[in-house]
Order: sequence, then structure tokens, then C-alpha cells
Amino acid sequence: MSNAFRILVAIDLKPGTDRLLAEAQRYAKALDAIVNIVHIADPDSDFVSYVKGEQEVTDYEDPDPDFVSYVKDEQETKTGAHEVTDYNHTFRGDRAKEFRLEHQQVHALAEKMRAGGIRVDQALTVQGPTLEKLLKEASKLDTDLLILGSHQHGALYRLWYGDIAIDATKQAPCALLVVPI
Repeated sequence: MSNAFRILVAIDLKPGTDRLLAEAQRYAKALDAIVNIVHIADPDSDFVSYVKGEQEVTDYEDPDPDFVSYVKDEQETKTGAHEVTDYNHTFRGDRAKEFRLEHQQVHALAEKMRAGGIRVDQALTVQGPTLEKLLKEASKLDTDLLILGSHQHGALYRLWYGDIAIDATKQAPCALLVVPI
């Protein structure tokens, strides 16, 4: 890797993303840095595939046959139909479309930053446990500064869902900037 200063900005595509990217842009200009953008999509055990071009890419295990059999029996009892596979395929297709849309949004944000004169190297959308994937990408991309946002939820929300920003301060492999959004 080059000796250029590298910034990784983690986005969630929620309100406040523009403020977070503006802060990343400000630091990138000041430090003449290369920016990587990462969006960690919700970990979804039922999400199994997305289409890349004309080819379907799958990354899943077959569902538990006992569970599928149970659901199929319940469905047949209620409707007399045999559409469990169609439901699973529809759900997977909907989730795949959502994942592709998120990926396109991340790339559009990267293009917007490039148009503003920022050197954006990669715009990634990955799926999995947020903190684990974020720290892994930061290390893999040889990040010097990790920028992420904090939505400043209340104590009950943080207790129930956790707080990535607080957890990241304890484990970040590089300098960390938390932007209140």
C-alpha cells in the first residue's frame, strides 16, 4: 500500500449520512487523504443471494428440512397451496433487491465525493455483524482514521441494541473520529 493517509468512513444510509460524509470530506481535504466508504448491511440470516449482472450468486446453506416441512404443512393446511418455495424465493429476491439498492446508494455517494475533488478508492457494501465487519475492513484497508457517526440514542436504546461508536472506541485498530449525527 502507498504511504497516503487513508480514511475509512462508515455509513448507515440513515439521516445524518450527509453530515458524516461532509466531515469525512473536510478531513480528506485537510490531510490530502484517500477515502474508503463502507456500509455494513444488516446481518440477515435469511438473506441468501443477490444478482450480479446476469449471474445469481448464492452464499447460504439449505434451510432446515424439518422447518421447511413444518411451514409447508401449515401453508397447505391454511391455503391448500404448495407455495413455500415461492415465498422463500420472493423474500430472498426482495432482500437481494434491497441489498443492491444499498450498494448503488453507496456508490452514488462515492461518486458525489469524487465530483467534489476527493480521492475515493473503494465504496463497499458488506453484510454481517456491524462492529466485527467494520473493524475487519478498517484493518484490511490499512486505515489511519476511522470516521463513524453516532445517532445519540437514549440509554434504553443503547442497552437493548448496543452502541457501535462506544464499542469501536475500545477496539479500533486506528484513530477514531465519532461525529454526532
